Amino acid sequence: MDNAVDRKNLSRELREMAEAGIGGVEITPIYGVKGEDERCIEFLSPEFTEILEFTIDETEKLGMGVDLPPGSGWRCGAPFVPEEKGLWNLNVTHNEEDGSYSLQALKNRDKVKRPAKGGEGWAIDTFNKEITEWYLGEFWKRLGLEPGKLRCFFHDSFEYTGDYTTDFLNEFKNRRGYDLEDYLYVFAGDCEDDDLIARIKSDYRETLSDLVLSSFIQPMTAWANEHGSLNRNQAHGSPGNILDLYAACDIPETEFFRTIRPGDHQIFIQKFASSAAHVGGKKLVSSESFTWLNEHWTVTPTDMIRATNRFFLAGINHMFFHGTCYSPDDAPWPGWLFYASTQLNNRNPLWPELPGLFKYIERTQSILQEAEPVTDLLVYWPYHDVAASDGPIFKHLGVGAQPEWFYAQPVAELSERLLQSGFTFDYISDEQLSLCTISGDKILTPGGIEYQAVVIPETSYMPVQTLLHLSQLSSEGAIVVFDDELPKSVPGNFHWRIREEQLNTLKSTFSEDGIGIATEILQHKNTEPEKELAQNGFFHLKMKLQNDDVYLVFNLQVKPKDTWVKLGTSAQNYVFMDPMTGKITRASKVGDQIRIQLNPEQIIFVRCTNSDLKVPEHHYLETGLKKHELKGRWKLEFRDGGPVYPGNVDLVNLQSWTKIGDQETRRFAGTARYSLEFDWDGPSSAWLDLGKVLDCAAIKLNGKDFGTCYGPEFSALVDNLQQGKNKLIVEVTNVAANRIRDLDRRGVEWRRFEDINFVNIDYQPFDASGWDIRDAGLLGPVQFYFSID
Repeated sequence: MDNAVDRKNLSRELREMAEAGIGGVEITPIYGVKGEDERCIEFLSPEFTEILEFTIDETEKLGMGVDLPPGSGWRCGAPFVPEEKGLWNLNVTHNEEDGSYSLQALKNRDKVKRPAKGGEGWAIDTFNKEITEWYLGEFWKRLGLEPGKLRCFFHDSFEYTGDYTTDFLNEFKNRRGYDLEDYLYVFAGDCEDDDLIARIKSDYRETLSDLVLSSFIQPMTAWANEHGSLNRNQAHGSPGNILDLYAACDIPETEFFRTIRPGDHQIFIQKFASSAAHVGGKKLVSSESFTWLNEHWTVTPTDMIRATNRFFLAGINHMFFHGTCYSPDDAPWPGWLFYASTQLNNRNPLWPELPGLFKYIERTQSILQEAEPVTDLLVYWPYHDVAASDGPIFKHLGVGAQPEWFYAQPVAELSERLLQSGFTFDYISDEQLSLCTISGDKILTPGGIEYQAVVIPETSYMPVQTLLHLSQLSSEGAIVVFDDELPKSVPGNFHWRIREEQLNTLKSTFSEDGIGIATEILQHKNTEPEKELAQNGFFHLKMKLQNDDVYLVFNLQVKPKDTWVKLGTSAQNYVFMDPMTGKITRASKVGDQIRIQLNPEQIIFVRCTNSDLKVPEHHYLETGLKKHELKGRWKLEFRDGGPVYPGNVDLVNLQSWTKIGDQETRRFAGTARYSLEFDWDGPSSAWLDLGKVLDCAAIKLNGKDFGTCYGPEFSALVDNLQQGKNKLIVEVTNVAANRIRDLDRRGVEWRRFEDINFVNIDYQPFDASGWDIRDAGLLGPVQFYFSID
């Protein structure tokens, strides 16, 4: 915030992050904190460069990396950008007297969004390559770093509102083949020909798309690489073909925005970034991970697990937590805060328990980054249908819930059908498809990845060149499947009837057996999905790791799954790797089937190997086990947290600590220790089920640590029960909602930030004073499940 940092606090925060398992930081200078002007360092000043170099040096000592946007806040721009290098808007007027139409370029008022001091100014014209290159050169000169010091430059989601540029008419004519000025009446709303409107809109939108790519993202990637860094980019939000835009950077980055409902998989939009990475052979694909998962201070570890698992299923292997705000040690709780985040920082009471979650992510990412993805299908993305669709002429392709640019298209229904049938797939654009070749009977993408087939959803507009290339691939032995029907027409307005005739001629080159219900045709053509995984409600990824096939199997449903399945790979042994615990075990096998047992939101790696690995047998939770509920007098001690420590109490009946009579427990946020001594005369191993927990729980039995449970299930296999006396300790940590509610009810002024200050999930002023008190603690019942030999 306003770069109000100092060496001591930077070192402390970076060290705390590294110790928790964070691998690097992205530095985003944003608006400041009221009353803290003395601490501020002006953006791109010599002092800024000096403190940035110090930060980089500190991270190098900790084995961390540093990324930086080429600007402050959001949007590329700065005080040194003159108004004429800023964005423009298209304006068409109609002269009623003579019936003529005229086009004007109006000055767009976009400035840098939420900048730090010294970062204010006009946002640059992202559709002009000369301006982009000029701006990046000026930024680098002012930044004053040596090349290679930054791991990545980073550009957030496209939040520019300009829809025109001063050379747009020439660019349009060169790219689309005709004069836009001949069709200004379409922009004025004086056209009743729906087909013509769609074609003119398509040409206009595709020209903007081309310019975002060639005039902004490609130059930025080249510039970053020239200075020894990578370019990490969020293509979504752009008025363009986001597959090509994702592909134009080194690390494509997607995001989830808002709550993920239990049981929903919700991954198709996120797959656009990973698809571009896979098709292009890029090893890393990242995510803005927990933005607005829920209201501030109500996001639970279960919410984080749910989002994390969907990122993995979407193919993400490099997660970022956007919005962890730097805060000095002397700032009163809750410290300095960013308005749109999950508050993953050391002021969050969950922070001491999050290293286990970070280790879960690390273990999973380590395999996903090392392995080569094995994906069944390429799915053609009909961008031209999106470009020709209804709606405002300027079309952002955002990542909000169920965006119409995807879910209003037939490709959405096809994607769901393929996923539910057990196929894995990546999306591919016209440009990427044009570079694909044949390898045996497989389709080889530019990145060297092979696919079994390409599937074309129901498509209204397809370029002749794309259908021609599909025809060539098909003639060379590739499996090309059209879902329901062949493309209807060609995109755009220039000589479209001639091009449509060419398209129709090409249609005759495709066999009827490749047109129909895609999922059925694929199976007839020996492109077998993972039927049994899908039929049993599992999702999966498949990859190659050291010549072995490896599956990552997901249970994203709200109920446990326990079944025998046959995988598409036969092997002598099937080895489980549990990324939550790090345990490696051997799956039970009968013939070609293995037993997979997963709780809700649990994932497991399955390594299919012919090597005789010396690992223990997997321990399954069997049905018909004897159940024993732990009862007695629980000792409850409040340990880490605040605002004050309530008095310790004894509980006979487990209940929310907010309801035990002590008023201080109603506003406490932190960790409380539940301990119980009990007698035991059963076996040494059992499943421990904690029942209901709010919001995460760390388990120790007889001094042995069994890790932290993040939900939605709170259970662990324990192996050290002893005859006679035993002691169970469960440390439960809650979210900070009750504590922030207390601050607002008492009128404590903690929201003292510039610009947007602090808002709720609906972007209204934040106020927790009216919240209900949120239950917290170990609610149980706490039970052991075990078998009697």
